[in-house]
Order: sequence, then structure tokens, then C-alpha cells
Amino acid sequence: MLLQKRPRESLNTQEKNKQYEIDYIMTKKQRIQTSQEPQSDSEGSEVHDFRLGIIQRVELIDFMCHSHLLVDFGTRLNFINGENGSGKSAILTAITVALGGKASSTNRSSNTKGFIKEGCSKGIVKLWLYNEGQDAYKSEEYGDIIQIERILYSDNKGPSYKLKNSNTNQVISTKKSELVAITDHMAIQVENPINILSQDASREFLASTKADQLYQWFLKGTQLQQLSEDLEAVREAVIVVESSIVKKQELMSGLKAKKVEWEQKYQMITEAQKLVQKMQNMEEKLAWTFVAEAENSRDECSLAIIEIQKKVDKLEAKAQSERDKLQDLEDKIKDKQDLISKTYQLTRPLQEKRTEKMHKEEYRKRAEALEKQIISEQKRMEKDIKKERDSIENAKRALANENEQITESINSGKLKLQNLDTERSNYQRLIAQTTEKSESIKKKITETKFHMERLKQQESDSLMAFGKATSKVVLEISKTRWNGMTPVGPIGKFIKLKDRKWSPVIETILDRTLNMFMVDNHGDRVLLDKIMKKYGYQSGILVCKPELFDYSAGEPDRSFLTVLRAIEVSDELVKRQLININRIEQIILVEVRSTADNIMRSNNGRYPRNVVSCFTIDGFQVGSRTGGFSTLAANLVQTTGRLAEDIRLIIQRCNQTISDHMNELQSVNQEVDKLREKAHGVTQEIKQIESERRIGIRRMDAIRQQQNKIELEMAEQAPANIMALEAELRDVQQSLQMVQRQFAEQLEAKKRIKESLMQAREEVANVGREINQIEVKVNDTRSELTEIMEIKQRVLENSQLWRIKAERRISQIDQEKKKMEGHQKEVENLIRQASQVCAERPSLNADGKTSSLQKPVPSSQLLAEIEALSKTIAEIESNQSQSIEEVATTAHHHIENYNKGKRLLKQMKQYVSVLKEAYSMRLQQWVNFRESMTVRVKSQFALHLYRRGYAGSLEFDHSAQLLNPKVNTDHDLALMAATNRALNGKNSNSMDENEEIFSENDQDYDENNGNKRRGRKPNSAGKKVATSIHQRKDTKSLSGGEKSFTTISFLLSLWEAMSCPIRALDEFDVFMDAANRAISMRMIVKSARCSPETQFLLISPQDMTVKPASDIKILFLNPPDRT
Repeated sequence: MLLQKRPRESLNTQEKNKQYEIDYIMTKKQRIQTSQEPQSDSEGSEVHDFRLGIIQRVELIDFMCHSHLLVDFGTRLNFINGENGSGKSAILTAITVALGGKASSTNRSSNTKGFIKEGCSKGIVKLWLYNEGQDAYKSEEYGDIIQIERILYSDNKGPSYKLKNSNTNQVISTKKSELVAITDHMAIQVENPINILSQDASREFLASTKADQLYQWFLKGTQLQQLSEDLEAVREAVIVVESSIVKKQELMSGLKAKKVEWEQKYQMITEAQKLVQKMQNMEEKLAWTFVAEAENSRDECSLAIIEIQKKVDKLEAKAQSERDKLQDLEDKIKDKQDLISKTYQLTRPLQEKRTEKMHKEEYRKRAEALEKQIISEQKRMEKDIKKERDSIENAKRALANENEQITESINSGKLKLQNLDTERSNYQRLIAQTTEKSESIKKKITETKFHMERLKQQESDSLMAFGKATSKVVLEISKTRWNGMTPVGPIGKFIKLKDRKWSPVIETILDRTLNMFMVDNHGDRVLLDKIMKKYGYQSGILVCKPELFDYSAGEPDRSFLTVLRAIEVSDELVKRQLININRIEQIILVEVRSTADNIMRSNNGRYPRNVVSCFTIDGFQVGSRTGGFSTLAANLVQTTGRLAEDIRLIIQRCNQTISDHMNELQSVNQEVDKLREKAHGVTQEIKQIESERRIGIRRMDAIRQQQNKIELEMAEQAPANIMALEAELRDVQQSLQMVQRQFAEQLEAKKRIKESLMQAREEVANVGREINQIEVKVNDTRSELTEIMEIKQRVLENSQLWRIKAERRISQIDQEKKKMEGHQKEVENLIRQASQVCAERPSLNADGKTSSLQKPVPSSQLLAEIEALSKTIAEIESNQSQSIEEVATTAHHHIENYNKGKRLLKQMKQYVSVLKEAYSMRLQQWVNFRESMTVRVKSQFALHLYRRGYAGSLEFDHSAQLLNPKVNTDHDLALMAATNRALNGKNSNSMDENEEIFSENDQDYDENNGNKRRGRKPNSAGKKVATSIHQRKDTKSLSGGEKSFTTISFLLSLWEAMSCPIRALDEFDVFMDAANRAISMRMIVKSARCSPETQFLLISPQDMTVKPASDIKILFLNPPDRT
């Protein structure tokens, strides 16, 4: 680089620069103090011999947010004030555009079409520029004021310019080159970033703290960067010329070789005719080669059709084979069904035979039972007669006891029934609860499986954790051009857990925030929202300022594990937004719930300092951001891998979770079965008790009836009953005798039945076995039938498969036939073309034989050979018409060219030598100019700090391109006052004579103790020991207000080192407190009054503490109508 190749300054030069800097500071202080004395009487006067390059007014029509805006400026200092969104910054953008600046230099749009108000076809910017004095630009044409009008079109039509005489409204020129000439003549540096600081450039400048950034601002603002680039272009031109010299030297050997080349060209002339004939033969061969290749393509299609047809035949044969199998299987199915039907018919006589045998056995059993019954009845009657008398007395007592027992049983059953009914209700409730739990577990298993599938997809794409469309959104963001910073996100991508056990809790706390993106302006938010909607990405968008504020004061004690301390955030801006949105620095994490309760009440019953909430590891939230000591069970989200966890470990945990849920589900189902079994048992017991109760009630009724009957019998018929029983006994004995007589004949049959019993039993057993065998055979036949049906289904599917494949092959045959027809047409066309070139088809073999056409030379090879011959022939034909004498003359001509090249090389070397000398001289002048600008900026910087009561300097390191401001805010003011009196004999408080332009509420602040100070006694703590005078601080150690004041001082120093008549700054006080803002504005006013030929345009959204004066104009903008 150019800046690295500059000569190093000697120590003497540095000492001279230091001395020059001291002299300049002293002269400047004297000039400031002497210029302030008369100004107290005529402050704010605008006495100018001329006004050149100063803006009178600017008019905006359908430009950005303004439909129409006309702003008249003062010639000295202009403050533009208004609410956010009132279109203040559009004025500076309009000035840049009107003066011919590029749209990209405004950081508002990439082209001028973006400045046109939405819904309008064009926008207009008009600017009136003073053109007074002896140095006025073409005053006879343009007059005292030049009107510049620039029209912007929304279509592809480029912007147009009109340069007018403001007095006559006559258009003088419409060329941009004329506008460039005007701005150059008036020293207006349109695209100098320091000259007109737009809103973004202003914030970037005010936020610049690094030494390399400040040095680049210094180079750009003083135009040293542009001069450096121009010198670099000269150096590169020297390198290009030297490189050209080297190349020309290499060409000299080529020119020298031309002589030998032209001697050989004579022989090449005679060979030209042979090469032409050879090329013609090859062209004929090429024409028929194209034919052969097309025929090969056609034949390949034909062979392909044959092969595909063979495959079709095979497929159809397979399909037919399957159809034949299908018919055989249907026959077998019918046979099996007939066999099953016939087998069932065989079992019918066997069943009838077995039934007949069983009826005989049953008849025998009934006969034996009847005999036994009669004998038993006889014995019973005898016993009844004996017991009748005893039982009559006992019956009444027994019935009374039974009635009492039944009554007690009914009462106890009623109580037991109530208990069982309650128990059944409890079981039913438990069954419902357990069933609901089972369904919940099933749902969890399904959700976990679905979650695990998504996690598996994340193994190939980690951004899948934030949604399916995240990768597409991120890719689209990287391709899109943004007004501000590139959107940052998703936020979870920058977060990593320190301890995996807190993953569910932290992911629950940050759930929605993890998927969000961040932008720094609302325009980019709208664009990003469109991208998200395009891909269906559901997430929020944060609009935030890229401020890295200090959050340490809001953190709790180090003994608490906060969410911030439990994670690692790779992006500091992301960390600040998590603090703003989720307050992660004040949410603590505690493993045990009881410990969390104690901690949240440890501060005298209140939360610990800087703690807003507490979460336990099992998902309970103790306390909340709104206060109170409620404990809530948080609904923990599933771990999704958004916090940079190992996906494989999460999948393992999901598998374990599914396994645990399955075990739990099995246990719950078993519990449900047990509960249902118990409930069923209780229900059966209830039914049994109710049945017993009904039986008891009926039995009590019967007992009462029986008691009444017994009472009646005992009173009237007791002896009659005994006599009746005896008569009944005699009847039974007679019946027995009669039965014995009736069955006398059957006694013999009984013996025969007994003898044949064993045989009948064996026959029944044989019939049963035969029936069982038949049923086994039927079952086997059914199994075979089922198997045959399955085979039939497979055969049917195979048949359909072969048919589908055959249809596909037939479709391929149709396609190949179409291709073959196309190749055939191509062959016929190529044959006609080849016949026109050569009527007889030549040999196309590589060996040149005419006996075979199977291996022709490829057409690509023939084309390459023809092209090579064509080039050779073309080279020869270029000299074909020359004779030997002419060839000799041409060789002599090349010798002359060689001599001319030699002379040209000598001239180029002389030119390079002169250019290097000029480059060295201009480089030294650039270094001198840089030193002078350095001294000027340093001295102005020191003077501006002096006005505030500070001391400081700018430390330049030109070799490393670094600039470090050094400031001491605790300078011994008493010593400074003495030094000032020694320098200019003036009291140090004279520098504040312009204080009356500020409002009465504008008071300075003591930076050391924060107390308001009236009057002009800066740093009342000036009695401090002066040991810190030479210990200047780096800007990083300054407060926000001090740092902003230092930056404004640096900006004013750069402005005063420039010669541009217009200086503009947007939102200059954005980072200042009230005290430093007031002081900075006072400095700007003083600086403006010290530069009567310069116009200042300052924009601020804050209220002005400056009073209007003749040289100070305050403009207030109302929000425009955006409908």
C-alpha cells in the first residue's frame, strides 16, 4: 500500500512539527480571545463580503416522506428540530442528491428511485446556492444565486438536472458535468463523509472509539484518502508501464525471429495446394460420417425395440403362467370346499347312532333311579311319621329363629350394600382417572416419537430445531441487501448451555425468544417479515439498537446461579437483548424447591437484591416478575436442541423417555385391569346381596304364612296329620308292590342291558373317535383351503405386476419407435446433404479400407483435423500471392519493426523515470500536507478541550494508521489560568462571553460531584493536586458524556481543517447527557462564528437550548402527512 511506502520522518522534522503545533495553538488562542471581545457588542451579526457555496433554501416535492417541503436556511448556523419521523434526515439526503451525490452514499437507498415518495411517479429536489463575490462561478450566466433542480423518475429513465439563473429562471445547463464543475469551484465535497454526516454516518462517527476507525475518518475528512488513492493510481500506472516494458522486451526476441520465419514461408506456399485437396477429401468424408453416426443411432433404437419386445414377451409369458396357476388354484379351492361339504355329510349317521346309544343309556338310568326313588320315598315316609310329632313343636320355634336371623341379615345386608355402592363409585372414579392417565401417557409417547423424528432431521440440519424453514430464511437473509446491520438470528443459535441438566428449564424460560431474529431499524423489520411469511416461518422480530450497555449493576450476588451464568452467549448484542426481554441476569436457578422458597424470603421476607424470579430443576417457578411468593408448576417444553445440545444425546433421552412411558403405561394398564376386576367383584357382590335380600324378604313372607298355618294345624289338625301320614305310608307300600310287579319283566331286560352296556359304551366311544377324526380332517382341509387362497392372492398380485411391467415396456417401445423415426428422417436428410458434397460414399474406416463401415473415424476427430488444416491453409494463403522478392521485402519490414520497437522501449524507460520522479515529489508533498493537517487538527482539538476545561491531545501513528485521543478531565485549572494569562494576558473566563444565547436553565455540571454550578467557574475542585496534569486518559475510560464531547471536539477539528462551505451533522447529540450537550452546542456556535464563510446544518430530535439570534436559525418540522 501507498501509506506503507512513504519515507520516514527524521527526528528533526518531528521536532519542527511539535514547535509549529505549539506556535499555532498560541496564535489560535490569541485570535479567539481577541475575536471574542468586540463580538460581545455586535454578537450574531452577519457581516460578509460575499457568500459563495452557501445554501439559501431547499425544496422537496414527492421526495421520501414529504409531499412538499420548503426550507429557508440562515447563512451561518441552522438547527433543524422535530419529532422522530418528521423527515428531518430527508433534508440532508435531498441536499446530497441535489448536489450530484450518489444514492448509496446517503445510506438511505441503493438507487435514486428509492427516494421517490410511495405512489408517485417522480420526485423533485430544488436547491438555491449563493454565488456571490469575486470568485463567483460564471456570475454573468448564473447571477448571484444558482438554482439546482434534480428530477428523479420511478421508471428506468435516469435522473435529469437543470441548472438555472435564479433571478431569470433561465436554464443554463442540464449536464451533470457542469454541476460537478460548480461544486469543485466552490470546494463543496458532496460525498465527503465528514462534510455531510447522515444519520447512520453520524451515529457511526460518534460511536467510533477504535484508533484505526478514527484515523480513517481523519483521512477521509481531510481528503488525504482521495489524494492517497490518486498517488496509488500513479504508482500502479508506473508498475503497468514497467510491466509493459518487460513484455515488449520479450516481444523483441519474437521480432528478431520473424526473419527466419519468413524464409521458411516460401516452402510453405508450395505445400498449400496439397493441404487444400486433403481438406476437401476430409470434408467429404465428414459429410458421410454424419450419415453413418445417424444410422448407428437409428440402428441402436431398432436393437433397443427388439430387446424391449423380448422383455415384453417374457413378461406376458409370466403373466399367462400366473393366470394358468390361478385357474388351477380355483379348481383346487372348489375341490376342497366340496370335500368339506361331503365330510360333514358323513358325520350325520354317526351323530344319529351316538344319540340313539345315549338315549338307551339314559332310559336305563331313569329306570334305576325310579326304583331307588320309590324305596327312598318309603323310608322317608316312615321317618316322617316318626318325626312329625317332634317337628310340630320345633317348627314354630325354628321359624321364629329363622325369621329373626333373616331380619338381621337383611338389615346388615342393607348397610353392607351402602358400603359396597360407595366402594364401587370409588373404583369407577379411580378407573376414570387411571384411564385418563393412560391416555395422557399415550399422548406423551406419540409426541415424544414425533419430537424424536424432528431431532433426527436436525442431525443433518441444526437449524431445523428452530423450524423447517429456518435454513431457507437464513439463506435468503444472506442474499438480501439491508439498510442497517444484517439480521441476527435465530437467537438460540448463539446460546450454549454450560450444564445440560438445566436445558428444559432454560428452554422454557427463553422459549419464544430462541426463534426470534434481530434488526436495527423498522425498514429491515418489514423486509424480514416478508421473507418469513414467504417461507412460512413463525417467529417474532426484535427491533433494537446495537448498544452494548453494562448490565453488571443489575446482577444478583455471585452465589446465585442465574440464567445468564448458566449459558454461554457467543454474540454480545444477543446477550443484551436476552437481558432486556427475558431479564436472564435476574432469574436464578435452584435445584431444590424448599431451598428456593427459603432464598426468595431471605431478604427480610422479600426477594434477594436484583432477583425477580426463581425456577427449580423440576419446573416450579417460585415468585414472579410482578412480585408475590406464589409457587407455580411451569409447563416445561420438550428439549428441541435449540440450545446447541448434542442431538444424539437428546435422541437417547427421548428413547429412554419413551421406554419409561411404555413401562409406566403398562403399569397403569395393569392397575386399570385390577381396578376393573375389583369393581366387577364389588358389583357381583352387590347383586348377590340384593338377590339374598329379596330371597330373605320372600322367605320372611313364607315364614309368616307357615307360622299361621302351624298355629292353625296345632289347634285343629295335629292328630289328623299323623293319621294322614300313616295312610300315605300304606299307599306308598302298595305303589311299591305295584311297581315291582310292573317291572318284573324288565328285571330280565335289566340284566341284558347291563351285559350290553359295555358294548354300547365302546360303540359310542368309537363313534366319537370317528367323528373327531373327521373334524380333524375337516380342519386340515380348511387350513389347506386358506393356504390355497393366500397363494391365489399372491398369484393375482404377481399377474397384475407382470401386466403393469409389460405395459411400461410397451410404452418404452413406442418411445423408441418415435426416436427411430426421428433418426430415420435425420439419416435421409443427411444423405441428401452428403450426396451434394460427394455423390459416392467413401470409406469411413480409421484404416482407410473400403471393405467395412463398422468402425468409422469419429466426426469430432475429423472436425478437429479439418480445423487444424484450415488454420494452416489460412496462414499460408495470407502470403500465397507473394513472390520470393516480396517475401524478402516483408522480412526487411520486420527488421525495421524490430528497430522501431527498440527505440520505443528507450522512450518508455525515459517516461517511467520522469513519472517516478514526479511520484516521489508528490508523495513528499502529500506527507508534508498530512503533517500540516495533523498539526492543525491536533491544535484545534486541544483548543476545543481547553474551552471545556479539559486537557488533551491527538496521538497519531501514521505508519500503523492509528489515532488515539488522550483527554484529562481533572486538569489543574488554576495552572491553566496562569498559563493563559502568560500567553495572552486575558482572564480564562472570557471564553464564555456567548453564554447569553442559551436559556436560563442551561447550566454547566461538575463532572466530579454531579452538582449544578452557576457562573463560569469550571472545575471548582481545581485545588486538586496537579500530579494528574500529564496523566491523560484514553477515551475508553471516559464517561459517556465525556466521550461524546471528545468526539464532537474531534469533529469540529476536522471541519475547521476542511475548506468546504457547508457542514452538516444529523443527530449530533444522540449519545450526550444534558451538560455535555449544552457545552457541545456552545462550542459549535463559537466555531461557526469563527468561520463566517461556512454554513452549519445541525439536526436533533431533542429540544433546543439555544436562543435564536441573527446568525442562529432554529427550524422545527412537523410530521408529514403519510397517507
